[in-house]
Amino acid sequence: MDVSKELPKRILTGIILVAVTILCLWINNILLPILLLFFITFATNEYLRFWHRKDIYPHTLAVFLPAYSIPLLIYYEVPLFLPFSIFFFFVCLLSTMRFPGSRRKPNFLAETSAVIFGIIYISLLPSSLIPLRKMGFGIALVPLILTWLYDTFAYLTGSRFGKHKLAKNVSPKKTWEGTLLAFPLTFPFALLLSKLWITSFNYLDVILITLGIGAMGTIGDLFESGMKREVGLKDASKIFPGHGGFLDRLDSLIFSIPFFYLYLILQQ
Repeated sequence: MDVSKELPKRILTGIILVAVTILCLWINNILLPILLLFFITFATNEYLRFWHRKDIYPHTLAVFLPAYSIPLLIYYEVPLFLPFSIFFFFVCLLSTMRFPGSRRKPNFLAETSAVIFGIIYISLLPSSLIPLRKMGFGIALVPLILTWLYDTFAYLTGSRFGKHKLAKNVSPKKTWEGTLLAFPLTFPFALLLSKLWITSFNYLDVILITLGIGAMGTIGDLFESGMKREVGLKDASKIFPGHGGFLDRLDSLIFSIPFFYLYLILQQ
């Protein structure tokens, strides 16, 4: 692997994504939900593309309407039980109306499952960034910065020292060496950020957060890679030249952000 050629592209893409995300977090107001809606739009199209390649066609409206609504409901602190119940009924209704499948063969179970999972994966999990921002700008930045740092360290150390594949059939570039070495390299930054923005954290909290974010980010990456390998795709899309789509760039955050939010909630 030629790191010298890949790294500048990754850095440029990362800088743009980080700058836009931090700007929206800093300004807050309605910009953060809008940022999430922007992500949901492209990520949903990428997600549906996976299913289409398996000749399964989830109802597009059944995914988009609940997925668009969830960030706004969370932002305006609307109790979610009733909306979720309505969304579930809505998904079931549309899926039933399309039964036994809209294209070539009956795929009722697969289409309905794909819709429900897509709403959770693409909208509900990333939207946990909204309550984190309500806790504070710095708190919302912590899982983002640590995930980006961990991914960078894992990539660099894996490229330099990696010999043993972590999941060869899912993500051939990931190695055990990169995955494990990224933890101690990320820890000092986690400690620094906790001193700045989460003073209630002790050393055990910082260790658990570092391990959790690293592990969940890695799982998120492998999970999205698994979906691509299932349907024979290298990248979810070509939005970022040479680096795939939104799911390719943000797959780790989809898992690490809700982990961090749940950790904070359980600690209180």
